[in-house]
Parts: sequence; C-alpha cells; structure tokens
Amino acid sequence: MQLRKWLLRRWFTGRTRDLLWEHFIYRAPADPKNNLTAALQGAPEGRIYPVKTEVSDPHTMSHQIKELARWFGADLVGIAALQQAHTQPGGQSDTQYPFAIVCTIATEYDLREAKGFGGQLAVQNGAVVNHHLRNYIRELGYRASIGGADPFAVAAAAGLGTLDSSGRLVASTRGAHIHVADAILTDLPLAPDAPQQQ
Repeated sequence: MQLRKWLLRRWFTGRTRDLLWEHFIYRAPADPKNNLTAALQGAPEGRIYPVKTEVSDPHTMSHQIKELARWFGADLVGIAALQQAHTQPGGQSDTQYPFAIVCTIATEYDLREAKGFGGQLAVQNGAVVNHHLRNYIRELGYRASIGGADPFAVAAAAGLGTLDSSGRLVASTRGAHIHVADAILTDLPLAPDAPQQQ
C-alpha cells in the first residue's frame, strides 16, 4: 500500500514529497471550530426511551452491539465488566453502569504526531461510532454515557489487546497504530469478553 502511494505520488508530481498531503496529515487546524470531532464528542445525550426492550440473551445482544459498531465503522469492539479500577477520577461507578463497550479504529499514522484532518481521521471516526452506538442503546431504553472510564484499561479487559510499557494498547491483529475511542458505559445487559492471556 505504501509503495503504491509512493509510486503514484512520484508519477504525478515528479517528487517524493507532497507538501499538501503532509499539511493534510500533520498540521493541526488553524481554527479548532473547523474540526468536527469536538462537536461530536460534546453532543448532548438524547433522552432514554421510557420502555426498555427486553433482553433475554445477553450473548446475542453483545453480538448485535458488536456487529452494529462494526457497521458504523469500528475495526475492533470489546465489552468488559466495568470495575472500579477502570473508572477515571470523577467517572461513573461500576454500580451505575455494570458494562463498558470500547471500539478501536485502525490508522496509518501515529496520532501524537499526525495532528491534521487526515491524521486525526480515526479519532473522528471513533467519535461517530460512539455517538451512534450510545444513542441506539438509549433508544432501547437503557442508560449509556460516553467517557468516565480509561478506554485503554477497558480495551485490555475486553480482550482487544495488551498494554505496552507506555500504557498504549497493542492489538494482536492491528499492531500499535490504532485509536481507542472513549468507552461507552451502559446498563444494557451484555456478556463481557475475556481478556487476552499474556
């Protein structure tokens, strides 16, 4: 894939560096209001439907939630039983929300360096997935909130990968270049995944 990009760039531009592409990937927006991600992450929660959908089989519901998240654009989806160790200071307690759903999005770039619109596309896609998934769960009549838990700890507990020495998630199927979106905390009856054995 990288070789193909290089050859196409070389063919059409006659040089190996594409300044516009580098700007698109690495330069942060001059005005943060131009970035859709913050608007998605700050969108207010919708109302919870007053009649709960009956969930007779948490395993089937978990499968459906994962399939829906993948349809929205997630690459990997995991479900963990929320524990006090996963919550961030000021976050929700595990008695309010027994489960956490976490999604990851693959990216070609290191998100700490690639601050442009293209470089941060995985972050925006993660916000879109979370927004739709949270709202769907609330439409089913269950509570769902984004944030309040450490997404990396939740992803490791859900078996999506292991944490390296710097605390970043390394997924066995995707490598280190993935974006871990904020965890969705919910009381929707789900079946937690098992963590990976180290």
